[in-house]
Amino acid sequence: MEFNLNYQSVLLLFFFLQGLVFAVLLFINGRRYQQRSSTWLAAWVLLSCMYITPWMCGHAGWYARDGYREFLFFAPLQQFFFLGPIIYFYVSSLLQVDFRVAGKKWLHLLPGTLYLLYSLGLFVIDIFLLDEYYFYADGRDKDLAPWYQITGLAIMSYYLAMSLQVYRQYYRRIFDELSYADSVLFKWVRQFLMALLFIILLRLSFLVLFPEWGSFGQKWYYYVGFAALAYFIAFRGYRHAIISAHLFASSELKLDPVVVPDEGLPVSDTPSSKEQMSEQAIVEEVDPEALAKLQSLMEKERYYEEPALTLTQLAQRMDTHPKALSALINQGFGVNFNDFVNRYRVEAFQARVRAGQDAHLTLLGIALACGFNSKSTFNRVFKRHTGMRPAEFLATHKKIVETGAKS
Repeated sequence: MEFNLNYQSVLLLFFFLQGLVFAVLLFINGRRYQQRSSTWLAAWVLLSCMYITPWMCGHAGWYARDGYREFLFFAPLQQFFFLGPIIYFYVSSLLQVDFRVAGKKWLHLLPGTLYLLYSLGLFVIDIFLLDEYYFYADGRDKDLAPWYQITGLAIMSYYLAMSLQVYRQYYRRIFDELSYADSVLFKWVRQFLMALLFIILLRLSFLVLFPEWGSFGQKWYYYVGFAALAYFIAFRGYRHAIISAHLFASSELKLDPVVVPDEGLPVSDTPSSKEQMSEQAIVEEVDPEALAKLQSLMEKERYYEEPALTLTQLAQRMDTHPKALSALINQGFGVNFNDFVNRYRVEAFQARVRAGQDAHLTLLGIALACGFNSKSTFNRVFKRHTGMRPAEFLATHKKIVETGAKS
């Protein structure tokens, strides 16, 4: 097999081979740990490898050789219409524990399926039925046609927007229902979506600068940029999948990486049908008795010290529905559930430091005793609530104590 080695072809070949390796590893990981998200990411990485193949082989001289040129013409390598839906499926399967591609969801793959059938139809007609080039009489690769490239870009942009919406809903939901929301923010999802946004912006830039997509030359830089970003996604996505698999396999909570399904309630804390309430039962005005009971639970029984406290758990203790409790917190305190609980944790930490009763503990030790579950979460939450880092608060407190002792 002839393959001209030059910096254009070799660089793309490097990303191509690396992508294939990560696609296989992600697929194996998905099968081993029953991670649907890994399987969808494996599919996306594989399609990305196929996407750069015409340019990789083109710079290796294949478009100029009989046999090789026909392969690039007829092989359905650039399945751009599939990339967008698979992005959406990947993000949804990461952030929604009960997400399944079933029923009408398969229609998201219809445009890609139709284009695949179109590509195979052209192959059958030109090679087997007519035995001559009819659709390819112009000597151009149909995958590089402007209509297809522009439509594919629009579809990918649409599904990126849908994926961003899924992440926004997830973000709002975990802060409404989990006291440990900062621990499950899924920064990787934000990085993934940001990388996709860079791909789209890069593509738009080259579409404006070089509108003829069938030509080589400067467009090689776009494909190298795409390949590099796809490699980043493959590497970081695989790393995230491995960490998630081991983290949740050993977790006592036995939760998926996504703890909040479409119904808006943590899987492990979903109330029984007897606890369900109608929408009319949601709190419309602040109930002083309910407010006093909630404050008593937090201040006297110190429920905030439970690191994995959820809205549903506290609602069960209050003998009310999670939505009613959420409305009570929102209207009574003007904050969401996460901020409500963490405010108590921050105030408890400050009180214990001022009291000096935990001098034998580190700052992290005190934070863990107050309900925080990690150093990074504690630092982030403390800074958000007080405007200073824990070390700054400690230094200020020591200065006040020293000043008081001198006076």
